[in-house]
Amino acid sequence: MLKTRIITACVLLPIILLDMFMLPPQYWVLFCAALLGFAAWEWQRLAAMNGSLAKLYPLIVPAVFLLLWYFLPLELRIGLIFASAIFWLLAVPFWLKKKWILANAGNLNALLGLLILTPAAMSMVILHPDGWTLLAVMMIAWIADTFAYFTGKAFGKRKLAPSISPGKSWEGVFGGTLAVVIYVQLLPKPFLLFSSVPALNSDAAQVVGWLIIALVLTAVSVMGDLIESLFKRQAGMKDSSSLLPGHGGVLDRIDSLLAILPVSAAIYLAQYI
Repeated sequence: MLKTRIITACVLLPIILLDMFMLPPQYWVLFCAALLGFAAWEWQRLAAMNGSLAKLYPLIVPAVFLLLWYFLPLELRIGLIFASAIFWLLAVPFWLKKKWILANAGNLNALLGLLILTPAAMSMVILHPDGWTLLAVMMIAWIADTFAYFTGKAFGKRKLAPSISPGKSWEGVFGGTLAVVIYVQLLPKPFLLFSSVPALNSDAAQVVGWLIIALVLTAVSVMGDLIESLFKRQAGMKDSSSLLPGHGGVLDRIDSLLAILPVSAAIYLAQYI
């Protein structure tokens, strides 16, 4: 399993990085749409959709994303990003507490999938201009997840959400948060989401600003991971699919990013409002 996992990562990572830094903007949008199609296919499985909707959903979601990106006025696109950020910051914690069953939502599952998946793809485009800002944001999710895993393995005693994801611990969350705090303080100025905000131009303000951002984004990352774990547990599935050998499915790899990307994009856009 570990060998398969490493081989898959060695194949996928260069492809993603090359696309991120080499593709022209219009082709990057298409790449995000294609990724969205795979994620939407897994979503309809988790949500127990059936009939024509289940078959068409992997086409509907990328199509909606492309229509919104190319034809929705800029102000409404920005509004959608902020609505998604609010959803992750306010609604998802409540969802996790109540443990609502996704399959019970009926056709609302389709709308919920659009609310979760589409803004994440739009955020990938918004944060993409030079590739570096997007990579810096994605690294937050990867670092939080990696250090939370190893810290939890070594020191984990207090369960974070035993009924949702028994392997996660508060000690792991602390380890992931500490790693992210250190990481964001090491980022060069061009990567800083708030780099052009005059009020945050001083060194002290940058430190405090990024400390807050690190705490928020780490918390959001954990919620993205937990909400997908909840959906899988409710659906009786170990992985969202087997598309990525050794890793499970696309949603298994991007669960934290689905949460972090819209919140990061909202922070990024806030400096221009």
